[in-house]
Amino acid sequence: MTERNSKRGQFSIVAALLVSIVLVTAVITTYSIVRNNPTEDRPEILGSIDEMNLAVKHILEFTVGYYGSILQVTGNTSYAKNLAFDYLQRSLANTAYTHPKLTPTFHVNYFHLSAAWFNQTSRSQGAVNVTYSLTGLGISGIRYSTTAELTATVSPSATSSVLINITRDGSYTCPNLGQNNFFFYEYSYTNSEWKLINTGLVINSVNSLETYSVYDITVPISVDPSSYMLQVVDTRGIVVVASTFSNYIYDLGWNEALYSQLDGDTIVVEALQNGTFRWLGQNLELETASKPIPPIPVRGFRLNRTVNGASEEAMFQTESWGSNYRVPLGLTSNVSLFGSRQMLVFLVDHEVERITLWWDGRDIANQTEFAWKNTHFNDDPDAYWNYGILRNGLLELRVYNFRIEARVVGGSTSSTAYFLRINNDDPTYGARPAYVIYNGVVRDIVQQEAEWSGGIQNCPNVYSHIVITFAADATYYTYSSRLIFTDSSLTRTITDLSALRLSVSTGEARTENGTSGGYPLVSNGEGVFYNFTFPTGWSHHWSQFNSGNSGAGIMFTDEANEQLYSFDSVAGGETGAIRVIRSYYTRIIELNPVELLSTSFANLLDIQWSGAVVTFEGDPIYPDSGNIGLWIIVEHPPTISVS
Repeated sequence: MTERNSKRGQFSIVAALLVSIVLVTAVITTYSIVRNNPTEDRPEILGSIDEMNLAVKHILEFTVGYYGSILQVTGNTSYAKNLAFDYLQRSLANTAYTHPKLTPTFHVNYFHLSAAWFNQTSRSQGAVNVTYSLTGLGISGIRYSTTAELTATVSPSATSSVLINITRDGSYTCPNLGQNNFFFYEYSYTNSEWKLINTGLVINSVNSLETYSVYDITVPISVDPSSYMLQVVDTRGIVVVASTFSNYIYDLGWNEALYSQLDGDTIVVEALQNGTFRWLGQNLELETASKPIPPIPVRGFRLNRTVNGASEEAMFQTESWGSNYRVPLGLTSNVSLFGSRQMLVFLVDHEVERITLWWDGRDIANQTEFAWKNTHFNDDPDAYWNYGILRNGLLELRVYNFRIEARVVGGSTSSTAYFLRINNDDPTYGARPAYVIYNGVVRDIVQQEAEWSGGIQNCPNVYSHIVITFAADATYYTYSSRLIFTDSSLTRTITDLSALRLSVSTGEARTENGTSGGYPLVSNGEGVFYNFTFPTGWSHHWSQFNSGNSGAGIMFTDEANEQLYSFDSVAGGETGAIRVIRSYYTRIIELNPVELLSTSFANLLDIQWSGAVVTFEGDPIYPDSGNIGLWIIVEHPPTISVS
């Protein structure tokens, strides 16, 4: 079983256990109410037919509550409706056992459930039409219809007190709710999860008007009364989740002086549940407080981009990841709840002024085609027996188990990347790469594990993981080269470690060798570029070979720049460096965390190097004249304001 399927299987088991608990509890509660209802002892008041009608209504009420409980666990509407209908039928069948003298039998003619949550006015409702017979009384063919509904309307507040309007069954008040019927959503940054809390909640007053009840509630101190989500559970067990907001607006701030002259500046943004945004493994700067993404079923999300004041729906994809977003698992099922193992991925460039993330909280919401339809890629993972091909219209990648050759579509420029050489030992690969996502919406993902046949000399107990992402509308792919050194009884000695070696087809060498006023200081020619101001750091964000606007190179962010020097402190001096090699036949750029000094250690170390490989015939990393190039997107990425 693959890791992806294994983790899905584990989730299914957990979800099934939770649903089973809810089912057993709900069935016991319903049977108890039906059995112990005071109408059992007073048939002269209600009559047997009224008694059956009331039993059906109670069963429907608990069925609606059961349906909502399953939705909160799984987000899967079809699954929840099937289980709820099964529960309804079991409850009706059990009614015969609780009324042996009447011996009722039931046939369901019509059954409907719906939920519209995460809006300012949200509701859960159900309807049923049954035909039943009371064989013990010689009565048959009785038709009965009933509904059950709970609606909550929430209002934002500038104070700690908020007003909640509750309606029962469309037009009835709901005055008998207490503290244990209200739960606010609180996001735990420590545990990366949404929690339901009511500690500190105080009901100040209840005012029942003609058709609804108004609850004045002081919210818990950790909840923002101007922007909150609230779960209401009434005495029948019906659940509804209401929210004072149904979208987030992300305003992007660009360095206009730099970006206004730049083309081809596609940036891949990863939005995480905790409200952070990433680009090339580094968090983008937030100019406001973060806002965690609610636990909405993935099918409900929508994304709009605003360009020149005009907003239109845009492409995105929802991905599942493991190991703290280090191991890609694939596209997320559209019935899954968005959580701490998912990310929303979308594309922006400097023309995008605003991103609006909004959601349709209805259980009947269908996933937008902008979240699943491929319009950019023409991939073939099985093109040949020893390699697969990924194409985004601008670049073609050939993945040779595990060497990445990139070619400009319609051009002659190419580059070839090799990964994770240790002590001059290049990896071998025992299996083909895993094409985790191909023919994607906004990007493809490929992963592989590097192996070293016979082990690495003087470097035992090491594991590896390589992840490649390939975006639409981009002249680059990204890499993440990860090494995991476990605790070892033998001391490792590393004299050579290359996270990435890039061979380029054309051009002369240029490398950033520091910055001045936010602009690169450029060094021409080959050499070793290291942190010669150890330990305060030095700027080497990119290196390229180019001839005019044709060439290839690497670029990475500030955090990745620091990771280049990750072994300097272990070695006791400068060792990490970019090495540029130029000869008549060879143009090589190496990203070498161990280059100048050897390093020895035996302890656990989990480390990762991330960046982008650019192959271009158009927008270079740095131009022959002027200073506007793709280096801007790694050294001056956009800022984000959230509202």
